[in-house]
Amino acid sequence: MTSVPYHGTAQQTAKAGASATDAVGSWALPLYMVTTLLPLSITLLSLRLTPLRVLLLALFIPFLIRIVRGEAGRFTVIDVLMMLHAAWITLALVVVHGTSKIPFAGITMVELVGGYLMGRVLIRNAEDYLRFVRLMVAAMLFLLPFAVLELLTGRILIAEIIGIAFETISRADSATARMGLERVYTVFEHPILYGLFCSIAFANLYYLVGRTFLFRWGGLSLTTFMTFASLSSAPLLACGLQGGMILWDRITRGAWTIFVVLGVVGYVTVDALSNRTPITILIETLTFNAGTGWTRIAIFEWGIQNAIDHPLFGIGFNDWERPQWLTDSVDNFWLLTTMRFGFICAGFLVAAFVVHIIATLRATIEDPKVKLLRTGYLIALLATCFSMVTVHIWGAVGVFVMFYLGAGSWFYTASHDTEDDRREVDTEDAPTGPVFSRFSAASVHRVTTSGPARPAPQPHRQDAATPAPYARTFE
Repeated sequence: MTSVPYHGTAQQTAKAGASATDAVGSWALPLYMVTTLLPLSITLLSLRLTPLRVLLLALFIPFLIRIVRGEAGRFTVIDVLMMLHAAWITLALVVVHGTSKIPFAGITMVELVGGYLMGRVLIRNAEDYLRFVRLMVAAMLFLLPFAVLELLTGRILIAEIIGIAFETISRADSATARMGLERVYTVFEHPILYGLFCSIAFANLYYLVGRTFLFRWGGLSLTTFMTFASLSSAPLLACGLQGGMILWDRITRGAWTIFVVLGVVGYVTVDALSNRTPITILIETLTFNAGTGWTRIAIFEWGIQNAIDHPLFGIGFNDWERPQWLTDSVDNFWLLTTMRFGFICAGFLVAAFVVHIIATLRATIEDPKVKLLRTGYLIALLATCFSMVTVHIWGAVGVFVMFYLGAGSWFYTASHDTEDDRREVDTEDAPTGPVFSRFSAASVHRVTTSGPARPAPQPHRQDAATPAPYARTFE
């Protein structure tokens, strides 16, 4: 599979770009996953630097240049929306806090958008994507013994070891024990973040191609247990939503239009017949503690009023207006983004997600294995987007979600060749002979030189201005 730059270069250029990306991905992708799992930091000039932040800072500009130049697949409207989102973050923080906050604006922009750039550049085809899924499984297997220990004892062993020399995570008062078990952090700043990280693998493992039954169901069992260990409703809700969508896909063979229609009709019906909104009912029903559900509802009501009061540039990192009894934590990623940076900035991000999902759905893919990967990817992404209505994401997991967004761009920016297409491309540079000739190049040469002088049949060559097969133009 080759990347297809937006300006329609020749296939040789596309192959060269894909090879360069593979070379970078061979070390950058594992390094990204390792830095995601390192819960250490140092404070430099009032900025907290983690290994992941350092990696993002180092690769942000080079990867941005690659995307703009079309070296990671063609440049798309989603890229533009993410860049506008990043630019508005900087503008909003400077307007609200002044130039003294420019370093904080820069690091915030790098975290929220840098993950997307990494996913966009490092995942360029099915092989890259499968490598990414395997790294997720490897990460969970590495964390498994530490998660079990923490679930039973409350000890964050990795943080205890790292804390000898570096700043690291610690158990917060809000993450109280549940059901006689301790909520698990492992290497993340909150159990909710740990649970969301694990939950994203669920649908991807179910639709994993080229793996045995044991690997697939073993991976699903591992993901379910690791997500449960967070003892957090949002990650478990994400897994439940993925399971429900997988079941729907199996029963209806992918009747997603009917699924959306039924969802809308169900929402409108419940909203009309109940004195509570469907979201309120969902929060009250599916949270471990009904009190936290009511708190989330109050947070939304007061938070949206803060956003309305500061619509253009938000409140930045300032405290928000609320009743004295209400916590300062905003458990809603989409809402907090709007509160901090304004409606326009949040609108760019929401539009990027929506357009990305539509582009992925509309991508013309003939390879059934790639179709399965797309289904698993979208199910996990949609479940994560929904769960972020009830939680905020930050730090390594905030970067990871944005990485996951970018990791799906190859579905609509790369060519998804079937076996026949790959065979045709592989023989494109042959000196003579038809594409499917049973003769060698030498024998074809002998035949054509001994007989009447006529041009040897040439393999079909795609014109540079013609879109690659199965690649939908989405500018």
